[in-house]
Amino acid sequence: MLKEYRFQEYFSFDITPYASLAVFEPGELILREGQRVTKLYYLVKGRAKLFATLKNGKVSLFNFYEVPSFLGEMEMLDPEAHTKGVRAHTRCYCIALDLTRCGDRVLNDPRFLRAICLYLGRKAVSNSWHYAQSQSYPLKYRLASYILFTSRDGVYAEPHTEAAEYLGISYRHLLYVLADFCREGILERGPKGYLLRDPQRLQALQDELQE
Repeated sequence: MLKEYRFQEYFSFDITPYASLAVFEPGELILREGQRVTKLYYLVKGRAKLFATLKNGKVSLFNFYEVPSFLGEMEMLDPEAHTKGVRAHTRCYCIALDLTRCGDRVLNDPRFLRAICLYLGRKAVSNSWHYAQSQSYPLKYRLASYILFTSRDGVYAEPHTEAAEYLGISYRHLLYVLADFCREGILERGPKGYLLRDPQRLQALQDELQE
C-alpha cells in the first residue's frame, strides 16, 4: 500500500510500522471538529469536505479535498489550532499515520517538513485561484463546475445552503440559476436531486473557467 502511493517518500525513516489503511463511507466523519488530532491521514482515493460550524449554528463548507491530500496536517503542526471537520463525500481510502506513536519523529523529520511546506504552499495557491474565480466569473459557470464536481451517478444532490456558502452567493441566487438550468434542459429536478440531462453543456460552461 505504501509503495503503491509512494507515501514512504515523504519520510527519511521507515514509516511502515506506524501506518495503516482507513476506509470511510460517504457522510462519515474523518476528523471531528474541536477534537485533538491523533492521526494524520493521507487521502489516496475518494473526495472529502472541509467544514466548520459557526457560532450561529450554520455549517460552512470551506473546501474539498482531492487525491492526494493530507488531512489534519495543520492541527498536527499546531496542536492549539481548532480542528476543522472533515467528512467523506465519496468513499474515501486513507493511509492513517498514528501520531501517538511517531509524532515526535514526524515533526523532526526534515524531509517530511519540506514536503508539508510544499503541500501547504500549493494548497494556498489553489485556494487563491478559487477565490479569484468567485470574483471574476458569473455564477452559471462556477455552478456548472460545482455540479460536475459533486454529482454522483448522474445526480446532483448537494445541500443548497452548503453550495451557496461555498460559491459565495445567496441561497436565492443559487435557486434562480438552478431553475434556469432546468428551463434550458441542462438539469431536471427529481426525487433524489437534480438529474444531469445535458452534462456536455455543463462541461462547456466549466471549460470557460479554464481558458
